[in-house]
Amino acid sequence: MNIKQLRYFAAVVEHGSLSAAAKNQYVTVQAVSKAVADLERELGRDLFVRESRGVHATPFGNAFILKVAPVLQNFTELESFASRYQENPLHADVLRLALCAPPFLGNEKACESIAAFTKKGLGFETQVALDNGEKALSGLRSGVYDMLVTIGPFSSPDTDCISMGAVAPGLIMAKDHPLAREKSVVLADLENYSISLSPLFDAFNDSIATMYQKRDLDIDFKLVSVEHFSKHLLEQQGVAFVTYIPALGALHPETVIRPVATEDALAIPICLVSLKNRKTKAYLAFERWLSGALVIFGGESPGDIL
Repeated sequence: MNIKQLRYFAAVVEHGSLSAAAKNQYVTVQAVSKAVADLERELGRDLFVRESRGVHATPFGNAFILKVAPVLQNFTELESFASRYQENPLHADVLRLALCAPPFLGNEKACESIAAFTKKGLGFETQVALDNGEKALSGLRSGVYDMLVTIGPFSSPDTDCISMGAVAPGLIMAKDHPLAREKSVVLADLENYSISLSPLFDAFNDSIATMYQKRDLDIDFKLVSVEHFSKHLLEQQGVAFVTYIPALGALHPETVIRPVATEDALAIPICLVSLKNRKTKAYLAFERWLSGALVIFGGESPGDIL
């Protein structure tokens, strides 16, 4: 098993065909096909069901992609760290931020887009990593990151938190879920379905799920590990709160996202977290740029929330 096989596998999952994956990776279809076949042989399991109109992941493939996504992200971060390491990060013209969110389909492209957009505004290099809250906070405190971006506010004695704007909430579910037929979902519709709470991503900050949980609704919230999240959605008719950003596309194989109905929708703040007593040159430049720029994520204007 090697990193190239994993990258080609992830591209096939994202694009739904070998030819589209090959185009995305700038290689031949034969190279992608061989890499996937070699990977399946090493794993001893099929990753895809082949059909005339393309391919789709097997149940094992759906579970495997959730493990592969953070590996690819970590490898990209490792390459970036080695190529861009500087002795004095407090004064380096490199902004290093962690997006505190679970792995999702296309997360590498999303991170690349955020990095490119920020670099254009700041005029210097930006590195964006996907990480869970506790690891990201440890990285912030140790100097690996200049700042964190969280979906929902975070508070601790040694950090500051400001809002960069707000997004609407949505619900992710299997394509064949009964609620997938609806244009939007009201909270009353959720009474017969369990809502996942992640031990990694909902215990760190006020996430979308915990913001709704605090409203004492008649909804079944259930702790679901990252490893069992796919089963929760695809086999148990469970759902999960997510941001409703259609431009991101599908966040998980074989699923759809529906917005929370307007009457039940909360404004979910996208927050910027930094250390109170150690703000790098890159972070301060980002904060100045943010205060004078259009809000990246839409919604309200940036401002202190904690």
